[in-house]
Amino acid sequence: MKPENYPTKPEALWNIFFDFTQTPRPSKKEDRIREYLLKLATDNELEHRVDSAGNVIIYVPGKNGRENDDPVIVQNHIDMVTDALAGREINFDTDPINVFVENGWLTADRTTLGADNGIGCAAALATIFERDLAHPPLELLFTVDEETGLNGALGLETEYLSGKKMLNLDTEEWGSLYIGCAGGIDYEFTQNFPQQEAPEGKKAIKINISGFIGGHSGLDIHEQRGNAIKLLAEILSELSKSTEIHLSEIKGGKAHNIIPREAAAVILINESDVEKLDDVSAEIERRWRSFLPKNDQVFKVEFEEVNSTELKVVDADIQKKLVDFLVLLPHGAHKYDLSAREIVSMSNNLAKVVLKNGEFYVQSSLRFFDREEIRSLETQIRTLSASFGINCTSNSEYPSWKPIADNPVLETVKKSYLELYQKEPIVTAIHAGLECGILKSKLGELDVVSFGPTITGAHSPDEKVEIESVEKFWNLYKEVLKTI
Repeated sequence: MKPENYPTKPEALWNIFFDFTQTPRPSKKEDRIREYLLKLATDNELEHRVDSAGNVIIYVPGKNGRENDDPVIVQNHIDMVTDALAGREINFDTDPINVFVENGWLTADRTTLGADNGIGCAAALATIFERDLAHPPLELLFTVDEETGLNGALGLETEYLSGKKMLNLDTEEWGSLYIGCAGGIDYEFTQNFPQQEAPEGKKAIKINISGFIGGHSGLDIHEQRGNAIKLLAEILSELSKSTEIHLSEIKGGKAHNIIPREAAAVILINESDVEKLDDVSAEIERRWRSFLPKNDQVFKVEFEEVNSTELKVVDADIQKKLVDFLVLLPHGAHKYDLSAREIVSMSNNLAKVVLKNGEFYVQSSLRFFDREEIRSLETQIRTLSASFGINCTSNSEYPSWKPIADNPVLETVKKSYLELYQKEPIVTAIHAGLECGILKSKLGELDVVSFGPTITGAHSPDEKVEIESVEKFWNLYKEVLKTI
């Protein structure tokens, strides 16, 4: 049920977005939201296609004298990142998102909201109901599985699209027009290690780290927010210097595009050394709070005793190897582009780690503007993994979208923005993986601009969208359609 103060302007957009929040749509599980799109198209007698990758294209005829103009592609992705705070019980495969309004923002109850990219999807679909709007024929492209590797765009069957101009509605900073984005590569590190029986007479302790902001590994990486995996590795490393510990399990992080908010490890330790664990943790916490952003200093390091009966551990040499690898694996922004607006041009997100039953797995996500520049960082992490005897593979690579200022679509959007709001928009690029680079590589000559409302906390349970900016974004989108 909608909250009483749920936004109503523009009505069609907000109604459609609410439908999106009530329709489960995790990455790789978009069947229900795809059915919603196809029903909407059928109910409005619109031609539509589904390609072999599962992407949906809905064709909206031109209106009010523009029926025979060249078509324009309007592109969004229908999947969403699914994340929740610890203790918030939700099954993202079946449950709706509970939304509420707070201080001019729409947000969710301790989960991701899906405004990324649900608001853009809703705007594209709302065009169908704008009977008086003059616009060219539209090819509404809804891609799947964007959040786990832009796989819908990579698998797009291009014969269903003919437009040479495209509007992407998947950015999150109102007032900015994006004409470039980062490319990316995911790296996975794996190895199986022998385990041994846990030594007797030890206390089994679970170290729980929680409370970091986390966030989008592209949009938020420049803020140097805390990475729970890195903090855990540092605690384990420092503790092992002063006392004997035995490592059984590690788990941290959610997905390649989320800065890890939580991590945990199970260790065995002498009961007499538990106080050392407290001391080491307290000192490292103090140090981290001295340099973390103020809004990321409320993290917690907690300990709980667990049953040691069935635990197995790795030996001391393997333990040192795994902990040192996590300590040394790069994380964070590596280079900035200061030529126009300060943006990160190269980064790495240490995203996920699991040690369970002797199986070790780490996922790391690199982003870049220049493919050649990132090769030095790739060499660094490949050399690091080889030196530790850990297998390393790369996958899910997608190209960057290099900015092109000589762009007729950009001029149209800039002019519309200036006429509506009497000021120039910011023209920039974004250190996140939009699908525009992939689509340009597949569709050939394509003029593209991306814009959207203000969304903060994307990819985290803090995600929210500014209501006022949505109406402004909608008005700009309509104005662009009139003149493009």
